[in-house]
Order: sequence, then structure tokens, then C-alpha cells
Amino acid sequence: MDRFCSRPNGMVAVVALLLLFIAELDNVSAIKCYHCTVAPPSRHQNNTKTQLCSKFDESSYYEVDCPWSTMCMKRIFKLKLLKGEQETVSRGCAQQKNTEQVYKSGAWTPQHNIEEPYTEGCQTIDDSTYCFCRGSLCNSATKTSDRGNYHADAMAVIFVFNVMKYIRTIEH
Repeated sequence: MDRFCSRPNGMVAVVALLLLFIAELDNVSAIKCYHCTVAPPSRHQNNTKTQLCSKFDESSYYEVDCPWSTMCMKRIFKLKLLKGEQETVSRGCAQQKNTEQVYKSGAWTPQHNIEEPYTEGCQTIDDSTYCFCRGSLCNSATKTSDRGNYHADAMAVIFVFNVMKYIRTIEH
């Protein structure tokens, strides 16, 4: 490895492979979404972490892993109150898990699948607007056109470009 890395082209290949590996690690892990609700959990639920959207601040407190989702969801709807209506938002993992019973080895066992029933973007059904997006923590924005943390991809490209430029200056 030392002889390989001592050559400038070998160093470029190692850096490129390292960046590719880091990018793939992000793709392998579960997507993260912001999760918050309009109503606090009831006292009968074991959820001591109350995540109210009225206090939402894009902090890590609202982040959850979504192992059964490839998308995040944001729902915008109006609550009817005594003194009128209030526009409200809830956030979470897109419901994509489908469980079927499969007969294997003489017994019925649950088989979980992640389905893709949604497309990115927003759609209004009845009095609610549902927005679905791909990318970790993409359901934070107040604007529905925000698609997540794609600036990290641009920064990676800029970083690789600068490393390549630096290596070329060393070669000459």
C-alpha cells in the first residue's frame, strides 16, 4: 500500500475510494426524519419524549431513525378551534412498511417490505396537504420546495476537485 500511495495517481485513487466509501455509508444507514405531532402523547403511552410541532426548532431532539422508510413526510392541515382555524404541521417517516404473512418451513412468519407508494412533492387530499421528500431530515422546511441536505453532495464534489488540483500541482 505504501508504494501505491507514494505515486500521485495512487493517492488520487485512494482519496476517491475513501470518499466513495463515506458516501455509501450514508446510503446504507436508515434515513432520518424530523418527527413531531400536534397533540402530546397520552399518559397511557410509554413515550416520555414529547415532540410537539408547535415547539419545532430543527434540533436533534426531533430527529428519528426511519428503518422502514425511504422518504420523510410533512402534513399541513387546519385544526378547527373554538375561535376559528389554525394551520398546523406534523412531521415524520413516510408509512412505507408492508407486512405479509409468508408460509416458510411449516410455519407462518411475517415478512416486511418497504413499498414506494409516494412520489416526491406535495399533494392535497381533502383539507390536508401531504409532502414527501427523499434525503435525511428533508421534512424540516417551511417551504415545500426544499428537498433536503443536498449541499453536502456539492461540498464533496468541491472537495474532490480541490484535492485533485492540489495533487496535480505536486506532480509538476
